[in-house]
Amino acid sequence: MATFSRMASALAVLALAGGIAHADETTGLTQDTIKIGIFGPMTGAAALFGKAVFGVESVYKSVNDAGGIHGRKIVLVREDTACDPTRGLAAFKKLASQDQVFALDAGLCSNVVMAAKADIEKSDIPFMGLGAATPGIATPLAANMFQPVATTDEVGRSMIDFAMSKPGTAKIAIISHSDDWGKSNRDPAVAYLKSKYGLAPALDLTMERGSTDATPQILKLRGAGADFVLVLMYPAEVAIFMRDAYKYGVKVPVLAPQSISLEDTRNRVGSLAPVANMAVYYPYSHPTDTPEMRKWSDLIHKYYPNERIEAFSFLGMSGALAMVQALKDAGPDLTRSKLIAALDNIRNFESGISATPISFSPTDHAGVKGGAFLLYGKDGKPVVVKRWPDAQK
Repeated sequence: MATFSRMASALAVLALAGGIAHADETTGLTQDTIKIGIFGPMTGAAALFGKAVFGVESVYKSVNDAGGIHGRKIVLVREDTACDPTRGLAAFKKLASQDQVFALDAGLCSNVVMAAKADIEKSDIPFMGLGAATPGIATPLAANMFQPVATTDEVGRSMIDFAMSKPGTAKIAIISHSDDWGKSNRDPAVAYLKSKYGLAPALDLTMERGSTDATPQILKLRGAGADFVLVLMYPAEVAIFMRDAYKYGVKVPVLAPQSISLEDTRNRVGSLAPVANMAVYYPYSHPTDTPEMRKWSDLIHKYYPNERIEAFSFLGMSGALAMVQALKDAGPDLTRSKLIAALDNIRNFESGISATPISFSPTDHAGVKGGAFLLYGKDGKPVVVKRWPDAQK
């Protein structure tokens, strides 16, 4: 690591001399360690999303057990945001200034990442998104910010195409939150429905976060003759909607976005019957209880033996694996710029987890295009499908 030492010394001299030669290029690095910061909602109403943190940390811990990367072990520093933008911005500033991390693998709530985006971009710290899906993370492009999950634009397009793949679909109803997150899911779906299929939503309703009763929305839905319903809401409200739809005998097929776990929704409503006609956008190649995914469950349990595995447990693991690959590709004389350049050259990266590969380029940091859907098959077991006819097999 002699070259690393010389580079660090040279950068320090330049910094003292008032130079601008990226005096922070090796912040968070030593000859033996790479410090990576993580922030996510470990507490609060969105703590379910925080399960992804354990998956990501398990990836990095397994790298350490295998000897590290070019002789360096990864040191993780975690902060809780509770899905609150103010806490999220404070978490980023602490990781950047006080903990002085080299890179970030962070962010599960879009509002948190967007609150911190300007500061993250200015910091030049390489940022791998952990699971936040708003397209504003990758567009407009920030040179140091990478998004390894499908954006809400991409999810919206996939949901509309899936609904329209069912023969005879002509009316799609939409129920969403009215906040920025809800709009970031609703707006691209509505625009795509119009541009590709020439349709407007048969119903376009809102159900606010914190609602405990979906009766008003259900009653309007019963008279609309919808062929599909898109529920673009957070987990608690989706479960309430599914519970009340079942109570009122509404059997219209329901599609939910990436933020919803089919298993969690089933657990919340208490049985399979209320979610039997529900499908969720699914970022993985296989159901979570299959042998293909069990290797990743086992990895998480190696480091967190008491952790209950959920669909969200795997959400950030593909991005972490891509980060590990880029750290390897950047070589032993690591700098932040070299890591960013290596991430820009990630092409068709198959993690063994995601339904679609991750690809980045210098002009496109939205790394996932497409996806699949998870629903309960006729035997009551989860199945992964990509279009409606597949769901009937």
